Amino acid sequence: VKCFVEDCGYTSVHDEFAHELKDMFGLPSFPLLNVASTLCKWEYGWDFEEASPLNQVKKCRLPMLVIHGTNDDFVPTAMAQPIYDAKSQPKALYMAQGSAHARSLSDHRQEYTAKVRQFTAKYIK
Repeated sequence: VKCFVEDCGYTSVHDEFAHELKDMFGLPSFPLLNVASTLCKWEYGWDFEEASPLNQVKKCRLPMLVIHGTNDDFVPTAMAQPIYDAKSQPKALYMAQGSAHARSLSDHRQEYTAKVRQFTAKYIK
């Protein structure tokens, strides 16, 4: 593996579930997420805060292109910036204007493909 392309990623399981509870059901994260996270820890050995792409990105030393649609309401667009900020150099950010969740490629095929090719070409020979 020479580099990564991350598209529409979330910061943590906790953050994503909290967003979905509010967005889909109008429910607060407390106490549901706390209970569910504890049960997950007992059953599987990890909790919702541990399942954090953000924490893993902080450890990553390989180049990363972060991609997110500006109209993503499933994984909120605002989650892209903390992921980008957590990543040390080299890194790049591509915000696909107007794209919903997982629609950046289909909405902006030429631009998306060009960004990915331009980024990966620096590291894959």
